[in-house]
Amino acid sequence: MSSLEHEQFLREWTFSSRLLFYSIIAVTSLTLPVLVLIMALIKPHRNSQYFPYMCGIIGGNFVLLSTVFFLVIAENANMVYYYLPGFLICKISAFLVNSASCFIHWTWVAMYSQRFIHVFFPLRSRRRLPRSTWNTLLIVLAVSCACQIWAPITITELNFSHGNNSHGTYCAEDPYFSSSSKIIVLVESTITFFIPFMLTVLADISVLVSKVPWQTPFKLISADDLRSNNRSDNMKIVSKLNIESAEKRRINAIKRCLISATLTLVLNLPNYVLQVVDEFYSLREHREVSIRRIFLQADAAVYILYLLQFPLVPVNIYFLRQNITRSSRKSREKTTLQQEHSRSFQVLEMSNDHSRVPLSTTIPSPTSVN
Repeated sequence: MSSLEHEQFLREWTFSSRLLFYSIIAVTSLTLPVLVLIMALIKPHRNSQYFPYMCGIIGGNFVLLSTVFFLVIAENANMVYYYLPGFLICKISAFLVNSASCFIHWTWVAMYSQRFIHVFFPLRSRRRLPRSTWNTLLIVLAVSCACQIWAPITITELNFSHGNNSHGTYCAEDPYFSSSSKIIVLVESTITFFIPFMLTVLADISVLVSKVPWQTPFKLISADDLRSNNRSDNMKIVSKLNIESAEKRRINAIKRCLISATLTLVLNLPNYVLQVVDEFYSLREHREVSIRRIFLQADAAVYILYLLQFPLVPVNIYFLRQNITRSSRKSREKTTLQQEHSRSFQVLEMSNDHSRVPLSTTIPSPTSVN
């Protein structure tokens, strides 16, 4: 019975490996060209405050998918191991994948945080220079690489064998670090995934449910004050319909981002949770073959869910680009409208100056009445 279970486990392991291989090839072959296309589409929006974040997210996903693609090709083409040793491939690939994943998640947090500041502190956010966003990305990249420095230290290539005819290698933690691997995986998962995505969801919810900003950016004046010429030099004329339309667009964009962040959370959560549980309960190397078979099936299923998030990245970037395009168009229309109003006020003031007469000639003084 034990021999039959081992044979069944080996067949299932072979099937899962081939399934994951073709899934990775399909997802990377589809997503990598689309990422290049999206990068070309957002290039005209270089002046947008979100452009550096979009470039960072696209670049991070490109590095992550390219590394995974190279890793599965290396595992199935033995000729690669003639040029690079297996343990070095494991260390480099683990570092690149983990660093890129951490960088992507925290870049989303940085972008949503900037939008949070833009909503609640609009005047302060407009003073930010584009280069400060690139500096923020460099800081996020440096911190992400520093947090994942454990990967090239602890990850190595391990051998496995089932009987006399089947053997292979896989990347995993070095047994020398087995005593601290649980803490490392728990901390890494928390920093890379759980904290950034909870912050993203909370930021979106706070912006969505908040009706009154913490600081009022504009002072509204009535039409009577405009007619009496009680205006300031920094006045901005906006119709009520325009304000309601802009508010509706903002809420729809935030809802879309919230749905995207929640969907990404759902696709990532099972994979991270399963890896943490495996570290604490050793499901992958459990002494009972039935438990190893269940873990093998669950691991393949959650990794396919994890892969499904990558085709959604270009879709999210495309919708974000559409919002930027609409905002740029509205900004140009508002600028043209403000210039027309400014010229109208100048003409009105010039006409008032020419037609204005002293008060004493239009309204009789009480002392002048006999």
